[in-house]
Amino acid sequence: MIGVLTADLVGSTRLDSSSYHTTVNGLADYLSSLKKHTALTFSVYRGDEFQVAFGQPEQACKLTLQLKSWLASGHTVPPIQCTMSLAFDHGEMQGADPGVNNGPAYIKSGRKLETLRSAELLIQTAGDQHALALQIICQQLSYIMNRHSVRQAELVHQYLASDFATHQSLAEQLGTSRQNVSERLRAAGADLLPETITYINSLLQSPTTE
Repeated sequence: MIGVLTADLVGSTRLDSSSYHTTVNGLADYLSSLKKHTALTFSVYRGDEFQVAFGQPEQACKLTLQLKSWLASGHTVPPIQCTMSLAFDHGEMQGADPGVNNGPAYIKSGRKLETLRSAELLIQTAGDQHALALQIICQQLSYIMNRHSVRQAELVHQYLASDFATHQSLAEQLGTSRQNVSERLRAAGADLLPETITYINSLLQSPTTE
């Protein structure tokens, strides 16, 4: 089983030429940095679509949310929202471009993206017995993350990228108090992320998703 993320950058056609190229090149650089630590392939296509195939599916959910928060944070690219369709199922992982591969994970991910609203996130597993629960979870995640300020998105990204470092550790990195970090993470809904990712990963162990 693999995880496949198919995604669209929201409103990229409204960016000026400089901002567009900064965003696309920054996205490619960020995905390249993730590739150093996990088994993935990716391609950023002409226009506003990109695709990532995760060879270690248990990392796909966290990295998808991490990528969404990074794009919204405006850390190295203009802040931008993203519509994301992540699917878990069987599929090939040959070569450097996921777009030349095939399998149920690619088909489900791509087809579902076409049905999503702007900036919406959806996660699908191989079986459909958890589809309603995942739909509700993803609707809540989308609602929360799409309303983050740039500062909230940056903090949530740092929390995800650090593999949920303690609030004290984050406070020391940011030069602030643990209480301040805890309050900001709670206000951003980030305290729900570890449990959400753990739950989604537990579904991947179901016999129907192996």
